[in-house]
Amino acid sequence: MQLFSRVAGHGFHALDELTSGRCFDAGTILHLAWSTLPATSEQSPGTEARHDLPLLDNMLESLARSPARDRSHFVFFSTGGAVYGNAPGRPNVESDPCHPVSCYGRAKRAAEEMVEAHAARLGLACTILRISNPYGYPVPQSRAQGLIPHALRCAVEGQPLHLWGDGSARKDFLYYTDFLSALELVISRRLTGLYNLCAGESHSVHEVIGLVAAHTGRPVRLQPQPAPAWDVHDSRLDPTRFAAATGWRPQVSLDEGIRRAAAGYAAT
Repeated sequence: MQLFSRVAGHGFHALDELTSGRCFDAGTILHLAWSTLPATSEQSPGTEARHDLPLLDNMLESLARSPARDRSHFVFFSTGGAVYGNAPGRPNVESDPCHPVSCYGRAKRAAEEMVEAHAARLGLACTILRISNPYGYPVPQSRAQGLIPHALRCAVEGQPLHLWGDGSARKDFLYYTDFLSALELVISRRLTGLYNLCAGESHSVHEVIGLVAAHTGRPVRLQPQPAPAWDVHDSRLDPTRFAAATGWRPQVSLDEGIRRAAAGYAAT
């Protein structure tokens, strides 16, 4: 496995090695790179258009220049809730129109369209994964994303959790081992197309906080603040297409996933 970054060093190759086409001998390329989070995207509108989308276009064009028999399978990590916007009274399926309410969601949808256009025009083997909210691993305290790890940290350390809105917002949470098992199937089967990758169950923020308190044995002290207009309030995703294509099913419930995450946090 080779890792690439805008800044070379510390185990990473320079990104221009990848976009030049010299390293397109890998079976699969996983595109995880993105310069914003939903919150930071709102703070700097247009960042993705200036940085992420041109790099993505360059990468796809470089991939197309390699011999057809040697072309890598290209997997783009998109987002579930942010691309769709609020659910239309039922879980979103891949054929639903997208109504993103955030700069981040609109930029990710633009990236999806770029991948789809290159795949159709140049015959590239591409996969787009609309991923829900993976959890079960630590995130930096400064990262403005990741309800479950931040709630766990606040419970254990006795710090206040900054709560957006009244806690009624609903999200789909996917335990990281389920995410990894799904990704293994995408790679091993060279699966192409557009898929929701999710647990298929949405839970309110209040439910999450209750489970965190139950599994840590400590209350989560809340510090409410108004919900940002760009945060999706009702995110529901349907995993049927991916399950039908691969036979995959998530194995870890939200309750069990938070129990495991809490145990892991306590052990560190």
